[in-house]
Amino acid sequence: MTTALVLGAAGGVGRAVVARLLADGTAVIAVDRNPAVSQLPGVTAAFEGDATDESLLARALDAAPEPPSVLVHALLSEHRAPLAELAPEHWHRLFDEGLVSAWQAAAALVRRKPAGVPASVVLIGSVHAHGAVPGFAPYAVAKAGLGALARAAAAEWGHLGIRTNVVEPGFVAVERNAHRWQDSEERERIRAAYPLGRLCSPEEVAEVVAFLAGPSSSYVNGVCLPVDGGALAVLPEVHPRTEVDQG
Repeated sequence: MTTALVLGAAGGVGRAVVARLLADGTAVIAVDRNPAVSQLPGVTAAFEGDATDESLLARALDAAPEPPSVLVHALLSEHRAPLAELAPEHWHRLFDEGLVSAWQAAAALVRRKPAGVPASVVLIGSVHAHGAVPGFAPYAVAKAGLGALARAAAAEWGHLGIRTNVVEPGFVAVERNAHRWQDSEERERIRAAYPLGRLCSPEEVAEVVAFLAGPSSSYVNGVCLPVDGGALAVLPEVHPRTEVDQG
């Protein structure tokens, strides 16, 4: 049986990932600071706490029926403020939670992985790694760092049979941003910015995570895969819904 460690398992995307992995018969060890993690159905073990805590991470890994061969890092941390108003502690906290913890967990998995057993690390990034939004600088920089981490891990751990990739969602309709997509005007504004003309669901992100976590992507390593309905493909001066003049 495949065993997965999912960090951020109680978040909108994290819950969908847990459900998708369980549907594949994967044993899941769930970690989140949200107490709701203990209510996730079907998981092998659940741990409430800070995933940057090495002792908590060790306990979670120890609870696995076998050394995990899948890690999904879905931690979300953000601090919204203009660049000139940020303090060093804001950067440090976001980097610790959003970037350093991904390396920390992946390195722990590598140290425990039996020789000859393939493994997959899937990091949940964001399209913010490719485009700036005022007030989101630390979040964007941390998400961009996940791509660099994946490439470094691919170069160093590939020979061990470890693949490391990043999934980069656009706007995903989850509980934490419900105030936006439940507002009809705001929902329409967001929808119109995406070429597919609709919002992404957490389940759609989870499908891509499951693909990268499983054997079907056995030769995919060190990539950042947008799940954004084509938003990054559109030049900013072009409205994504503009019809091509057929002449």
